[in-house]
Order: sequence, then C-alpha cells, then structure tokens
Amino acid sequence: MKNRRKQDKSILIWQYIIGSGVLLTVLAFSLLNIFNLSMEPYQSAKSKTIDLAHKYAGVSRIDSFAIYNGKKSYYSLLGETNQKRQRAVLIEKGSGKIFVYELKDGASQEEAENVAKENGATRIDKVTFGYLNGQPIWEIKSGTSYYNVGFESKTLLSKEGL
Repeated sequence: MKNRRKQDKSILIWQYIIGSGVLLTVLAFSLLNIFNLSMEPYQSAKSKTIDLAHKYAGVSRIDSFAIYNGKKSYYSLLGETNQKRQRAVLIEKGSGKIFVYELKDGASQEEAENVAKENGATRIDKVTFGYLNGQPIWEIKSGTSYYNVGFESKTLLSKEGL
C-alpha cells in the first residue's frame, strides 16, 4: 500500500513536469509566431521599396532602409547604382509617388549630423532621409528631440521634441 502511494506521487510529479513543459513549449512557439507575423508588414514594405528602387532609380546595392513618419509616411532607401552614384529614394506610402535624389547634390548624412550638433544635439540615435513641407530632409533623432535638416539648403529647418 505504501509503495503504491509513493508510485502515485511519482507519476503525479512527472505529469506536472511534462504538462508544464508542453505549456511552455506552446507558449514559446506562439510568441515566436506573433513576432514573425508582426514583422511581415515591415518586410513586405522593404521588399516592395527595394523592387521599385531597382526599377525606377537604378539602385543596385542597398545601404539602408527606413520608414519616415512626418506629416506623411515615406519608405526611405539609400543605395548605390551600378555607376557608383549614391542615391536616396523616397516612396510615399499610399500614393506610391517616387522621389529620387543624388546624394552628392545635397547635404551628406555627416553634414546633417553636424548641423544638428551645432543646434544642440548631443548624441545621434538615428538618422532618416525623409520629406517634409515639399522638400527632402534628414531627420536626426537625438534623445527626445528630432532635428530636421534641409537636404538641399543644408540648414536646420525645425527642431521638435523636448
């Protein structure tokens, strides 16, 4: 009788261990699936933007991709053509309007960072090529502030944030 109770307790413990393991496995796979599904819109936008940049801007090598969210949202891509020309491509989300800029014709990313630093930026967290008020810009994030530097004018257009 004692032996039977001991055996029943042992089986019960193993059932809890196996049940907990199955539950944790299901939970882990569910979280990974949710993460994968949440990345799908970003990956789809990136893929479409790269295809359009190849087709309409002649960009053959991609250096960076970002989503700029100003008054409107734009897919922003920096890359290089087969002729080694650096280009920025902006595609307006929704309308699909495409803007192509030669990076040599305006402020470089480093010049824009320097303009932001001259106007109070301490450390640079992120730099995104975007479009604001009818002109291309570099948006520089520094802490809780955003500095919008004109691509063509090479000047600070606005500072937003704290």
